[in-house]
Amino acid sequence: MATIKEVARQANVSIATVSYVLNGTGSVSASTRSAVLAAVDALNYRPSYRGRALQSRRSMTVGLVLPVPARATDPSFGALLAGLSEGAAQGGYYVLLAANTAAQPEASLHGAWHRSGRVDGVVIMDVQSDDPRIAAARAVGVPFICAGRTPTAGAFVAVDGVAGMLEAMAHLIVRGHERIALLQPPLEGLLAAEQEAGYREALSEAGLVFDPALVVESGGSEAEGYAATEEWLAQPEPPSAIVAGTSALAFGALHALHDGGLRIGPDVALLSFEDTPAAAHTAPPLTALRQPMHEWGRALARGLIDVINGVAETQVIVQPQLIVRRSCGE
Repeated sequence: MATIKEVARQANVSIATVSYVLNGTGSVSASTRSAVLAAVDALNYRPSYRGRALQSRRSMTVGLVLPVPARATDPSFGALLAGLSEGAAQGGYYVLLAANTAAQPEASLHGAWHRSGRVDGVVIMDVQSDDPRIAAARAVGVPFICAGRTPTAGAFVAVDGVAGMLEAMAHLIVRGHERIALLQPPLEGLLAAEQEAGYREALSEAGLVFDPALVVESGGSEAEGYAATEEWLAQPEPPSAIVAGTSALAFGALHALHDGGLRIGPDVALLSFEDTPAAAHTAPPLTALRQPMHEWGRALARGLIDVINGVAETQVIVQPQLIVRRSCGE
């Protein structure tokens, strides 16, 4: 197991400087901080939780309330959670998980954790346009970071929904598609709103008319993706392409197209805004936007630790990558 002395040697700094970076104390330049964190990564260094907790009077724990069941079982969320746990461990922190219940809503749980000293900060998932969890966290003084762009100032790590949708639409439009349907999760989520903004912008840039009948807001489940696709296929002029805002919606659309006797790609193109391991093994394999979920989770951990230490409010925009497979007739 690596020691703090080895981290200092690799980063070419003093042991005290490594301690300053990991504890968020002292005055350290951005370049020195980056060098220390790079050495921590390279050596897989793990600080002593017990020693740091005793010295700082902190719990050395960050909290995350699990999102709705459909998201909690999503492979993408699993990758984010793995990255969050790894990033937290590298900063000397554990991750505490809990389920959101009607008896104790998430905002209330955050406050209870903080007052009891269970956690030093929290991650807020699936940020909404008018999110009461953010106001509640600020009101009780809980350090937080959002997985998604915040409607107001604050720390966040977010996927660029507009840029991602522009790339997805360009991939379809260049193949001659004009009637492109958008199957989106609930619009109170800021990412869904960004997806629609990118969708509308892409249509406008291509000189295509926006048709509200081709945009369906759903709850985000596979069953709702199936039902919405069935309704589109029953229209006199069904869409020639579908963009699904989540992997679950994409899989629902895929099953509906198969059951409707349509060939995915030649008859109707299908593109998912979320890439998952399963997307590479569907028939045909799904073209999708890959979001670096593991790195996203690590960035959330580091950003939250910065907020706890009073260093800075991290605001990071993650760019998705289009993974071209065969569901769009490629």
